[in-house]
Amino acid sequence: MTTETLPPDRFAATLPKHVVSAGVLLTDADDRILMLRQARGYPGHPVWWQLPGGLADHGERPCRTAVRETREETGLRVDGPLPLLAVDYRRASDGWPPVIDFCFDGGTAPGAPVLSAEHDAYDWRSHQDWLAGLHPVQQPWFTALWRARRSRTPLYLYDGECS
Repeated sequence: MTTETLPPDRFAATLPKHVVSAGVLLTDADDRILMLRQARGYPGHPVWWQLPGGLADHGERPCRTAVRETREETGLRVDGPLPLLAVDYRRASDGWPPVIDFCFDGGTAPGAPVLSAEHDAYDWRSHQDWLAGLHPVQQPWFTALWRARRSRTPLYLYDGECS
């Protein structure tokens, strides 16, 4: 049996592609969590509440993405490096490639947000109050993030749930 050795660039082209995203869990002085409501949905997802965050720029480190996206979406400056709460590997679905989603602990928010055009509302609520209003697919993920923050133990998630 013979095996063909591919040059690195051709081998890399055969590997699955993925998207990297990162967000920040911020609370206020009363331990309420900041969430932003999308102004419009994006392909494969309804309009829903989410933490500040977004997609990484090419070559950008996840913590830097989280810090940058938080500033862009809310005007709030959080200083990195931030403690990691969770890494969530999400399988490809609804036309999206696999997503590796990082979430970091931003601590107590340094003020009130000023929203970008991506979001039309923000709110501060307790973990329990948020759970009732989140899309069902978000609930295990959101609970896992809160548990990770409380225990100060980063978690590995698979499709939003503890593996």
